[in-house]
Amino acid sequence: MGRMGPLNRQVFAALTFACLLLALGICVWWFVSARSGRSGGSFEPGIQSLALIAAITGVFAERRAAARERRQQALCALADELVKNTQILDGEGFAPLPRHAPKARVYPRLVLSATDGALVSGAFSEPGHGELLTLLHEWRDAVHDFNRRLDLAELRTYISRVPDAELIAIDDALHREGGQLESLRRLRGTAEQLLREQYARQRGVADRLARLPARVPD
Repeated sequence: MGRMGPLNRQVFAALTFACLLLALGICVWWFVSARSGRSGGSFEPGIQSLALIAAITGVFAERRAAARERRQQALCALADELVKNTQILDGEGFAPLPRHAPKARVYPRLVLSATDGALVSGAFSEPGHGELLTLLHEWRDAVHDFNRRLDLAELRTYISRVPDAELIAIDDALHREGGQLESLRRLRGTAEQLLREQYARQRGVADRLARLPARVPD
């Protein structure tokens, strides 16, 4: 998954410190040799090489650690957003209209800030996150289209007096089998499953996913 685990961080740290300590030891030996009149010039290339190795290793480790931290923050934000969108999709805002007295209403909108941020930040650009990236793009497109259709439905029902039959027809189209609402709920379930199976071991992700209601298997 392109993640930098504790063992890798320890290896990089050990290599960096080992090179620095070895370079320091050579410098001391070089200093002692110079004072005793022996030539120590041959040590200079070795010291410079070790210092360069330590610097390169340290920079690489720091970049990997920063990327890991950025990815972890993005995952926590995605989990929080998943909880929020689950509450919206399962809430009263999308409950079917009463057939005997339907009324025009304002629908809640699904949120996408964490999804947009994760895609723009490049937190999942490393190899191993292709499935998540594909799902995020699919979810983003689906939510944008769904929210736009809600705008059109509200505009139609609020701009003029709409017969009850038309209000019911709009609501039936929203809740029909295989419709957008059902597709979004299915896509939301796929996102939850992916986060649980592949990313729940990231710090903070499992705690956020625990706030999701238990699902009955289909």
